Amino acid sequence: MRRQRRDRHTVSLDRKSRLADLAESKPTASAARAFVRKAYECCDVAEYMARKYDIKGEIGIGEEGIGADKGLP
Repeated sequence: MRRQRRDRHTVSLDRKSRLADLAESKPTASAARAFVRKAYECCDVAEYMARKYDIKGEIGIGEEGIGADKGLP
């Protein structure tokens, strides 16, 4: 005997009712903590690269000009 499959409409109704149930209930404390994140901090791309790869002198952060360490104008 073949088992009958559920059609798209039934699946959609079940999904909508499940989401409605979840919207009414309060999330657990561990789930709420998972969504608390630090605010995004803006920084310059050159500063980010200097911090990440420790190349402050090569790209000229803290120098007179960008090419100061290589003798470029």
